[in-house]
Amino acid sequence: MVNGVEMTRLSARNVNIADMETIKKPIENREDIRLLVENFYSKVKRDDMIGDIFNDVLVFRWDTHIPIMIDFWDSVLLGGTSYKGNTMRVHIELNRAHPLTPEHFARWKELFFETLDEHFTGEKAEEAKSRVELMEVLMLTKINRSADPNFIQ
Repeated sequence: MVNGVEMTRLSARNVNIADMETIKKPIENREDIRLLVENFYSKVKRDDMIGDIFNDVLVFRWDTHIPIMIDFWDSVLLGGTSYKGNTMRVHIELNRAHPLTPEHFARWKELFFETLDEHFTGEKAEEAKSRVELMEVLMLTKINRSADPNFIQ
C-alpha cells in the first residue's frame, strides 16, 4: 500500500506525483540503471566537494559520460555487455590531473548511496552498495600504488 492505495490499483488518477517519488522499487532493468546514474550525476554536478572534478578539471562531455556510466552499471549489476572501458585506468589518469583523496571517494559513495536509497530497494540495490564499497578500496589502493614507477595495473 502507498498512502492507503493498494499497489495493484495505482493509477495516475489516484496517486499524485509526490506519492510516486516515495515508491522504491528493485533495480530490474537498464531503465532503472539510467534513473540511478542520471539522478546520481545530477547531484554530483552540484556538489561542493566533487562537482568541480567533473565540471572544471575534466575535459569531457556529460552527454557521452552518462551513457558510459549506464553501460558500466548495467554490466556490474545486470550482466550487460555494452561497457568496454577500463575504469581503473581512467581514475589513475584523473588522479594525475586532479589528486583524488579518500574524502572525494567518501563523498562519491555518500551521494551514490543516497541516490540508491531514494529510488531503490532490494537485492540489486544492496549489491550496488557492496560494489561501491569494494570500488572505493580498490581505486584508492591502485591510485596510491600507481605513483610507484614499477606499478603494473
